[in-house]
Amino acid sequence: MSRQVDQSGNDVFSSFEGKVVLVLGAGATGASIVRWLTLNGAIVVLADSRENFPGFGLLQREFPEITVRSGPFPDKLFTGVDLVVSSPGVPLETLPLERLKNQEIPVVGDIEIFLRENINRFRAKVIAITGTNGKSTVTRMVEKILKSCGLDAVAVGNIGVPVLDVLTRISKGDRAIPDVFVIEISSFQIDATYSFEFDAVVVLNISEDHLDRYPNFEAYAASKCRIYSGSGVRVVNRDDPMVYGAIPMLDSVVSFGLSRPNGDREWGVDQVEGDQWLMCGEQKVCRSAELKVSGSHNVSNALAALALSSAVLVSREGLASGLLSYEGLDHRMQWVADVRGIRFYNDSKATNVGATLAAISGLSTPCVLILGGESKQQNFALLIEAVREKIRAVVLMGKDAPLIKHALRDAGAQTYDAPSMIDAVRISAEMAEYGDVVLLSPGCASFDMFESYAHRGDMFVDAVRSLS
Repeated sequence: MSRQVDQSGNDVFSSFEGKVVLVLGAGATGASIVRWLTLNGAIVVLADSRENFPGFGLLQREFPEITVRSGPFPDKLFTGVDLVVSSPGVPLETLPLERLKNQEIPVVGDIEIFLRENINRFRAKVIAITGTNGKSTVTRMVEKILKSCGLDAVAVGNIGVPVLDVLTRISKGDRAIPDVFVIEISSFQIDATYSFEFDAVVVLNISEDHLDRYPNFEAYAASKCRIYSGSGVRVVNRDDPMVYGAIPMLDSVVSFGLSRPNGDREWGVDQVEGDQWLMCGEQKVCRSAELKVSGSHNVSNALAALALSSAVLVSREGLASGLLSYEGLDHRMQWVADVRGIRFYNDSKATNVGATLAAISGLSTPCVLILGGESKQQNFALLIEAVREKIRAVVLMGKDAPLIKHALRDAGAQTYDAPSMIDAVRISAEMAEYGDVVLLSPGCASFDMFESYAHRGDMFVDAVRSLS
């Protein structure tokens, strides 16, 4: 059975006025969907599978005209609706997809609604960014570059700003239509999308993640690569075989990678008079040493951002100044403090093994690594070689700490268990030596102990500052 119900010919999208729309999930994205639909005259039913979800009272006060349901989704919930709009946190396989398909009731997400509204009403350019790691970094880089080139660009989507909230502000006259929407899009959002009308799109990389939501790694990778099925410039990573082989190398394809570029459809790096330069073909953009974010993975991210930005720009003037103004994200290899000669870094946004591996690979000094949380059925044995080469000790915390300890049993590093973030930081500081790095790069989801990866990172920062 397909994970989505593609009813692209259904006329419900031509006007929401008087249509009965079931919105699933009452988080930030769900609330943004409700705002847009009610603004456009829909009759909305909002449902969340949690019995007592946060913000229930606030939603009822903001939307007194809608029906709000909590608890498991019964079959009768889907009766009499014209459209189902699902938030990213709701697994599509838990819905009666076959029944909805037979009744020609579309199941879509907020990105699909945005794309249709943009085509019909707003007609801004759209850049879409997905991948296992680096999505938020590249999204912000592109936003910076485009703004430096004089365009009104807005970063939206999985980065934390629901795209339909921006459309609501535009429709209410609170903001102008931007020149470019820069959308960070997750695999869950891709699953509920099928229009894919982007001016430029990239899958940055693919490594194991979300295996609690997909039957296997191949299904997860296929979900990511569906984003290439539309029109526009398709940007691919030469250094990731799975991404590079996902689509034919047609005229609409531009590549990036940490190798010398060959021609003006390739972005890469080259040594020029002793310096490494980011380049497009023979055109130099900036020295990699000038970037305010470190590591080869961020050089790759910068190349992707340059390729995407160039796809919607008439001139490449201003590319370097915008890129070099980007200073990095909170909770992504964020320096916290130096305490007694030990440097502490917050990489709480590393919620999968690939992100943790990239963080470790960028280190040049020995490290004490804090790992753990909800593992999402990932293979932590992929870290063994990196741990063996660079990690002095591993401090484990969270629900799946025993699984991770077993996976790393042959890595050769001492492991320690910590019941809390304060304990993890204290143990790490005791195990580290002068000149070492203590790195929080959990490789796991945070929801076993924290509200979010940001909450986890904030707790790490507080614990580190309590040391000093």
